[in-house]
Amino acid sequence: MNIKNISLQDSRSITMLVDSEKNVVIFPYSQTKEPVKLPHGTVERTWNTAYFPIELKYPYTNVDLAQKIEYGIEQWDKHECYKNFSGRNTFEEKYYGVKGFKNAVKGVKHFSIGWNEISGKYIYVSLPFKRGYTYFGVGRTFLPSDADWIDFANEVIKFINMDYSEFGAFKTYKNRFNI
Repeated sequence: MNIKNISLQDSRSITMLVDSEKNVVIFPYSQTKEPVKLPHGTVERTWNTAYFPIELKYPYTNVDLAQKIEYGIEQWDKHECYKNFSGRNTFEEKYYGVKGFKNAVKGVKHFSIGWNEISGKYIYVSLPFKRGYTYFGVGRTFLPSDADWIDFANEVIKFINMDYSEFGAFKTYKNRFNI
């Protein structure tokens, strides 16, 4: 896939988790096989995380990370969506082998990486909240339309190396984050 010449209408994204030791795991997205009833009442197929972990252990180079990001994007819609939410099992709990979302994501930085026709090429970084099953966005960057995989990797590495206090929203919500 030539990322410099992609159509932004052909949106793609991955979820990336980075633990406190800078180890990376990437999960692609896939469309649900069956329609799902959404909260506002419509029934449609949706895009969800696929349980196909792509790992990269620290230390790694920006080239290593770029290759994993590219591979993750290439896995778009090739694997079954994670759907084993019996109880409150999340893909994070399954991957880290820890019971409880709060325990599984403690200190984890969550990235959404990809492109679409509204945002262009983007990287969003979020931190987990202490309560609930959610992340809160603390940083983002938009890349130029001619950005390549190395550009994505370089920006992700900047976010990985940032101290939590460097994120603007951290000061406001620091007592709510699970870090």
